Amino acid sequence: MASITEAALQGEWFYLVEDQSFDRTSREFYVLDRGEVRLGTSPEAVGVYTLGDDYVVIRLHRAIPFTTTITLSSNDATFNKTTRILAADATHTLPDGSDPLYLYGTFIRRVADYPSVCDVWRRVR
Repeated sequence: MASITEAALQGEWFYLVEDQSFDRTSREFYVLDRGEVRLGTSPEAVGVYTLGDDYVVIRLHRAIPFTTTITLSSNDATFNKTTRILAADATHTLPDGSDPLYLYGTFIRRVADYPSVCDVWRRVR
């Protein structure tokens, strides 16, 4: 598997669970930037992420009754800003200690012909 770097990971990503259909016009996407996860254009962080050598662990802490942990990995030989797809294995854990729910999905890089949310944030920081 490819080594995942912060510089190449930063950006906007759609999260598709299992066989969910892909809609490029969706406003539901995650923004990964400097260890924080935001949802779409919202300025509020909904989670954090940490990098391993060849994986990323995202922990979402939105106001929902369960904890979501998503592990991203790349099956390609290299990982850079042109990488479009990452495997996304998610675990949803309920606070009552019941069996966790495991889902498999995909993170797809959001490519736009206009300034992205990340571009705007970098200019105002």
